[in-house]
Amino acid sequence: MIIAWRGPVLDRSPWAAGTRAHLAGLRAAGAEVALEPLLWQQGSVLAPADEAALAVLAHRTLDDVEVTVQHVPGRILDPYTRGRLRVALTALPGDVPGEDWLMRLGQMDDVWVPTAAQRDALVGAGLDPDRVAVVPEPVEMPEALPAPLAHPDMHGTVVLAVADWAARSGWDVLLDAWCRAFRAGDDVTLVLLAFASDGVEADFGARALEAVTRAGHDPAAMADVVILDEAVPVARMGSLFAAAHAVCAPGTGLARGRDLLEAMACGRPVIARAGAGAPIDASTGWVLPEGADGRPDRNALVAALRDVHARRDDLAGLGAAARAAVAAAHATPAVTARVLERLEGITPRRRSPGEASGPRVALYGAVTRSHSLATVNRSLADSLVRAGAVDLSLVEVEPADPGREGAMPVGAAGRAARRLFDGMPEVTIRHGYPPSFARPPAGRLVVTLPWEFGPIPRDWRRAIEDGVDEVWVPSRHVRDGFAASGVDPDVVRVVPNGIDPLRHRPGLEPLPLPGVRPGDHRFLYVGGLLWRKGADLLLDAYRAAFTRDDDVVLIVKDFGRGGPYQPQEAEERVRAMAADPEGPRVHFLRDRLTDDEMPRLYASADCLVHPYRGEGYGLTVAEGMACGLPVITPEGGATADFCDADTALLVPSHPLVLDRTRVGDLELSGPVTVIEVLALDLARAMRDAYERREEAREVGHRAAAHIRAHHTWDRAAEVAAARLRALAGHDAPRTVTA
Repeated sequence: MIIAWRGPVLDRSPWAAGTRAHLAGLRAAGAEVALEPLLWQQGSVLAPADEAALAVLAHRTLDDVEVTVQHVPGRILDPYTRGRLRVALTALPGDVPGEDWLMRLGQMDDVWVPTAAQRDALVGAGLDPDRVAVVPEPVEMPEALPAPLAHPDMHGTVVLAVADWAARSGWDVLLDAWCRAFRAGDDVTLVLLAFASDGVEADFGARALEAVTRAGHDPAAMADVVILDEAVPVARMGSLFAAAHAVCAPGTGLARGRDLLEAMACGRPVIARAGAGAPIDASTGWVLPEGADGRPDRNALVAALRDVHARRDDLAGLGAAARAAVAAAHATPAVTARVLERLEGITPRRRSPGEASGPRVALYGAVTRSHSLATVNRSLADSLVRAGAVDLSLVEVEPADPGREGAMPVGAAGRAARRLFDGMPEVTIRHGYPPSFARPPAGRLVVTLPWEFGPIPRDWRRAIEDGVDEVWVPSRHVRDGFAASGVDPDVVRVVPNGIDPLRHRPGLEPLPLPGVRPGDHRFLYVGGLLWRKGADLLLDAYRAAFTRDDDVVLIVKDFGRGGPYQPQEAEERVRAMAADPEGPRVHFLRDRLTDDEMPRLYASADCLVHPYRGEGYGLTVAEGMACGLPVITPEGGATADFCDADTALLVPSHPLVLDRTRVGDLELSGPVTVIEVLALDLARAMRDAYERREEAREVGHRAAAHIRAHHTWDRAAEVAAARLRALAGHDAPRTVTA
């Protein structure tokens, strides 16, 4: 049996660590295995030799694969992987699996989870018990206990915790307990190996101090805390565990316990809840009861920390028992034997044929997130399904927004999310960022690329030439950038975005905005606070055009922490202007709004301002126009496809070619090229809209009629369906260059 293993492998996440351990076990057992690596977090924690060994597995052909094991969160499982069997190896994010997880897990031939408690949760939620198995986390046991890592700031009793700032790792509970257990001057050190699994950059030290203060403690009176915010190489993790007297995991919910298991394998006792995924009892550490809020009991955690300190020279017995417990249940060879045994008994799940007469199409991308790419995906999917021109399957590729775990699309897009083809898709569409150019196991490949900086990245051009059948772009402006970069014009097609005329329409009830004076003229900005979006130009123009004496307010709606635009360059400036009692009024709106609330936000404004430098389409501009707002936006650029002097308040713009060919870590095919308005021209346009309100309202009326008649998602779906039918009707996919 040839096994393809799909998942992250290079980073420090428990998903990547588990993949590495499973691959090591399978190779040692003589199994034929290929690797389909996923990139989740930037950077690698592996030595070059280990990376090279994994690269050999990643270059194995996948054509003869019999089974694909996906080691990813259940929400983002791919239902169309290679081979006759599709296996999910996952770990639940909480006590109760969400609908998004259950739907996708229910489409797999077999589901593996690391603990019996997680299996019970899935079976209790309705999954077939015969297709859910416990496969413990594999741990490679070190032959000898590693030497402790030396660190100049560690002293006395050392407690280590791996703190994911974006998850339920309980780092705030731990800091609170630490301040209760010890005082400044005590011979103790708390070491936090900090990271953010969502990839959002953060000042971990500042956030720790904020949490300590919020819990009612004086940071100056706190015992020493050391924060390690750089990834520790795998080769040194054992030494880091060895430097601690105990390792603490104060997280919540059902867990996989990866960090605890690795610490126990290194002979370290642990502090955690019984459901933390590791074999914890009084012989291996300190078991924390849960409080009424489902989090570890703080008093018990305080007592455990103090007991570690009191017994720090007498913990060898606990550590030896912890190591033995992990060796008995989690040693990699035993887990590998369990994997191979389970694979032999799996049978394929029956899949139902489709009802639609059109081609089978799988759309891969974010679906339930709040950013614009997800809006595009679910809106286009909804219109494609309602039109019935294609048989659509919608595949989620991103984790849920915080607070929206378990979310599923509704309506026609929801039906597409639940659709599972009997065979492989005839056309696969990939739309996400960073983009994926991975060829599907069968059929044609379309990649949607709304690029905003003119010349495209060189790596994109090579990937398009090597294996993409068609590139979709949302505007003629973007298409011209691809052509100027040397991409075959016949490969690039304009498939526009659009608006939902039922949702985005004039006359909606305005969204209440506490803190905004009822009589003020309201300018609205919606988008990331970025140079590309022109946020700096907007703030300059607004301050130049208005004073505190004017009855005007600028409402700034961004996407906040966890949104698609990080870092937000103008965020601090917006905060400062909002807090300035002498400048023109600014209202900073950071609340997460639903799809139904966003049109009401447009309805609460008098004028939308979007002075972008680079856009792929300008979706918020189209949405604001559809709601009847006059829109101030640059002349030219991507919005020229639906904005003219009759339907928008255009500001003269000029081409801006920068003296650089890089955007982030991407090397472009030419210098960065955007458009730009002058701040004074923008200020004049804003002042005119303020003083000539009736004329501006007439522009908004014409804009709404134009957008709602010619630029809807149904119209975009017609264009997309025509291209999909053409692609599916070709005799064979393009030849892929080896």
